[in-house]
Amino acid sequence: MSVSAEAQANTVLILDFGSQVTQLIARRVREAHVYCEVVPFHAARAALERLKPKAIILSGGPASVTEATSPELPAEVLSAGIPVLGICYGQQALVKALGGRVTPGVTREFGRAEVDVVAPCRMFEGVWGVGERHVVWMSHGDHADELPAGFEVMARSEGAPFAFIADEARGIYAAQFHLEVLHTPDGRALIENFVLKIAGAKPAWSMASFRETKIAEIRAQVGQGKVICGLSGGVDSAVAAVLIHEAIGDQLTCVFVDHGLMRLHEAEQVVTLFR
Repeated sequence: MSVSAEAQANTVLILDFGSQVTQLIARRVREAHVYCEVVPFHAARAALERLKPKAIILSGGPASVTEATSPELPAEVLSAGIPVLGICYGQQALVKALGGRVTPGVTREFGRAEVDVVAPCRMFEGVWGVGERHVVWMSHGDHADELPAGFEVMARSEGAPFAFIADEARGIYAAQFHLEVLHTPDGRALIENFVLKIAGAKPAWSMASFRETKIAEIRAQVGQGKVICGLSGGVDSAVAAVLIHEAIGDQLTCVFVDHGLMRLHEAEQVVTLFR
């Protein structure tokens, strides 16, 4: 793992239920200088054993928890004894797993919405106050209509009476809206409160330190050998090529791969840029 021991000890685990914006959750956590990893929901047990995270975040997803074939919340999430934050589908999965009720919405709520803060909450500290109204981004069809025991409503909207709920005694928080997107202006600060204040994770990670660690790992692995890298110009191959080149210089040979799906003149631009 290309992180320091301190960063690894303060990891946040993100369980992916298929949302298109799961990587944005990871970005918000890393912007708080906390290391995180994204794994599929069905790999929760192995990830918990390997990472021993400080907290778990459940992503949104396109499925409906009201259907028999929908992804279920892994039992290990609730037995881990660490703070949990559910977002959109993650909220619904938590409600269902804990004995609440989720029903299909008559209409799908998508887009800008306003929530009213109705109760104090640790995640809101320094960001939202009781009686205030704030802009968020909704994207859901199903909605919770009966909360599990121990939960309270912290914020509600016209279309989502349980827009934000929490069982603070157990450290479980859940939002019907998407905290991770820019359309929820305060979402980044709320996520930061969760990982730093509630989970107690230390801001011990940065992209710069990750880069330095990865370069050192590559040098140690390659030694005096040679490396061939297939380079298409996409994000993955480009980042890999740059990191390897910084680590071993002329020991790297990049082979340009034109996969036939590039824009007009993009192939020439990739070759010119990296040459």
